[in-house]
Amino acid sequence: MIKGLLNLLNRLFVLSLFFLGLQTAAAQELVNCTYLLEDAKEAYEAGMVELVPELLLECIQTNGLSGEAKKEAYKLVINSYLFDYMSAEADSLMDGFVSEFPDYRAAGSDPQEFVTLLDAHLLALGIDPTQIPADSTETARRGLFQKFRERVITKGAGEYGNTLGFTVGVPLTLPYTLERYSLGDPTGDESHFGLLPGLMGGVEANLILRRKLEASFGLIYDMSRFTYSATPVSSVSYRYVEAQHQVLLPLSLFYKFNPENRKICYYLRGGFIPSYLIHATGKGTRTSGGSQNELDIEATEITDSRVNLNLDALLGFGIRIPLNNAFIFTEMRLSSRLTRANQDGTRYPDNDLTWLLYHVDSDFKINKISLCGGVCWDLTKE
Repeated sequence: MIKGLLNLLNRLFVLSLFFLGLQTAAAQELVNCTYLLEDAKEAYEAGMVELVPELLLECIQTNGLSGEAKKEAYKLVINSYLFDYMSAEADSLMDGFVSEFPDYRAAGSDPQEFVTLLDAHLLALGIDPTQIPADSTETARRGLFQKFRERVITKGAGEYGNTLGFTVGVPLTLPYTLERYSLGDPTGDESHFGLLPGLMGGVEANLILRRKLEASFGLIYDMSRFTYSATPVSSVSYRYVEAQHQVLLPLSLFYKFNPENRKICYYLRGGFIPSYLIHATGKGTRTSGGSQNELDIEATEITDSRVNLNLDALLGFGIRIPLNNAFIFTEMRLSSRLTRANQDGTRYPDNDLTWLLYHVDSDFKINKISLCGGVCWDLTKE
């Protein structure tokens, strides 16, 4: 009896080792498949799509992956087949994908070929591809951001045709002094310019020249502001604020670094901005040092003392994010005035800015940093 009990214990021990080995092998397989998935993603991004099925097919077929990881593996292999024109293999694997993930619906990041094949398989099963399952976790979180993520993108962010749209932004104006003038001694006048935010908005059109190159034309209203602080005499200081209202006609070229990317396109802009000054005003506050008494000067017309026709050099860097038939963009623009901003012959106008505020124009040019964004729609007829 004791011998039989020992034999039974030996068998149980051997079986335990066997099952432990299976669990260890399964765990090892899961870890290996996780690594293989990362390798497959890198290969896909690098354009070596022929390696993706070799890396992931066994993991899909042996359940070496699960959940979101397996879903991602399916999509990588199907997209690789489609990229290599292996439509039969992609169609066959899509059967398994739809069978295992019937609630999946096309996302904005999915290539159009994948979306078409997925929708065809869903329709074959009697499922409406546009109908989000009621019990889907995505539906519970659905909102503006979710709808944005689920938009159907058929082009790269930089692959649209000729486009037309609008832009709005905030220019920050910082002039710099060419030659200092003052009612007192210019060498002792502790004067400096300061920046203030403004407002800009208008329309722009983009014309395709080559795959990575575009020409851009715009018509923009720009309201720019800046400050000037000075101490013309030892007992008096003032702060002057100027506002300029202009029409800008930016002419530039775009270079798109990655136009085929369906998530984001980076670009560089360079060109010139002819502009016309419509209206300019100046106002300020004078402070007497001893008594700290303040004198406010209301906005005063100074358009005649400014150069009306101007030219700026333009450099910008931005990004485009695709929508269904349009793209949104955000951009930082740097511009530098090539012409002087003030008129030499009107330096001492007969107004309150000169005789009450004690302000005199120094010779200056203008630099700007503009933060802007907008939307452009594709005008290409397909």
